[in-house]
Amino acid sequence: MLERFKRKQPVHRSHGAWDMTAPVLRLTGGERIDLLRSMSGIFITGMTGSSKSTSSAKHAARSLVRLGCGGLILTVKNELPMWQKLCAEEGRGGDLVAFGPQNHWRFDPIAFEVEREGPGAGQVENVVHLLARLVDFSSRDRSQGGRDNEPYWRNACLRLLRNGVGLLILATGRVSVLDLYRLVISAPQSLDDVRSEQWRSSARCFRLLTEAEQRPRTPSQSADLEIIADYWLVEFPALSEKTRSVIVSQFTATCDCLLRGTLRDLFCAGSNVTPVDAERGRIILVDLSLKEFGVTGLYANLLWKTAFQRSIERRDIRKSPLPVFLWADEGHYLLHSEDSLFQSTCRSARCASILITQNIANLDAALGTGDAGRAEAESLLSNFGTLVFHCNTCQRTNTLAADLIGRERALMASGNVNRSADDEWSAMMGLDLLGQGGGTSMGFSEQCQYTVEPSAFCRLRSGGPAHGWEADAIVVKSGELFRSTGTTWLRVTFRQDL
Repeated sequence: MLERFKRKQPVHRSHGAWDMTAPVLRLTGGERIDLLRSMSGIFITGMTGSSKSTSSAKHAARSLVRLGCGGLILTVKNELPMWQKLCAEEGRGGDLVAFGPQNHWRFDPIAFEVEREGPGAGQVENVVHLLARLVDFSSRDRSQGGRDNEPYWRNACLRLLRNGVGLLILATGRVSVLDLYRLVISAPQSLDDVRSEQWRSSARCFRLLTEAEQRPRTPSQSADLEIIADYWLVEFPALSEKTRSVIVSQFTATCDCLLRGTLRDLFCAGSNVTPVDAERGRIILVDLSLKEFGVTGLYANLLWKTAFQRSIERRDIRKSPLPVFLWADEGHYLLHSEDSLFQSTCRSARCASILITQNIANLDAALGTGDAGRAEAESLLSNFGTLVFHCNTCQRTNTLAADLIGRERALMASGNVNRSADDEWSAMMGLDLLGQGGGTSMGFSEQCQYTVEPSAFCRLRSGGPAHGWEADAIVVKSGELFRSTGTTWLRVTFRQDL
């Protein structure tokens, strides 16, 4: 039935036919951020009301659409009207896919990972990795609470996932969240269950073990099955009741939302759109914003983001050369620990990552408290090739911007005037300036001062009618100078695209 929704594959351009010098952002003085540089990532920041979303961000969005790129748009707030208007204006209204409960589009990320083409298809760890992102997000708040034993529960839940997914693949050749759930809840609760004929005759877990044993296997698969059988028949039932219940409850809490309602309908009913469609020119917008759908929207965006990142990174650009983009306005809500790794390698996969947020403190809050979270945030930020700083009141963000721009030597003058304590009348009459009853001295020193002071970012224009619908920003590039200034930074003005 889903076949009728599939669009015919467009004809790909030959390798190298894409103009990687085409502008994505046009700047002051004829400067530009071209398509090739955008593949190193664009980070856009500015306080609420700085007009970043309607100026530099929207100019970049319009250029990426105009250039024919495919992409994935993550949504924290409702962005569908803006992208519908933009795509229609650029003649690409038919390429926009609004993935949401009100439309017919469906995507099963687990089946996509198991059944896709390529030598890594069907790997247990790839499926576990996808589900692990949900585990991490569902336990993010608790992991920041300082529980020393939290890594144990995460690792224990991942072991359960690994052995469950592995058993399903060996027994049936496919994986679904519902089958995984039924397997886990039917697992033995004690060693007495394992020895019980009643449990063996009725439990889905034991039936899957039997089916896996009866199917043809490679030597490697036989070794895997032996480990899996030991886990379900020996290790898992031997756990204490409290430990086992915590592990199972963490799994069920993570997967429960995928077994009902909107997420079940969208992600567990086959696929008529996948991340591969972005490589063919489709622009996929996850129309389940966090502001409207809450946790459901969070999981939907996260599933798409994880599947898209993995799919794009493994594609062969010689066969699939179309540039793509990953768009995340208010993107700090959807960050996870592997974003830094993706950002460091996505250029070779011709993927432009655009992250838009108010300040870098948001990155810390999203990636974890303490030194580890800040280190992850700094690692992610250092992998963006272009940074656009709009008006901001965040001291740390402004200081970072000033540090990136750098310092320059400045000659500082100093002077001193002194007089005798008993010659106040001469001082009052100014006679000490003539050398009577006092003395003067002066000197010079060389110091390094910020080229652009952090306070300057507070004074950038923030658009709107008060500023003639123009928003200022300072653009910083890494590893390349602007021709017009000979520096890595440039103050620019963007006309708001309303």
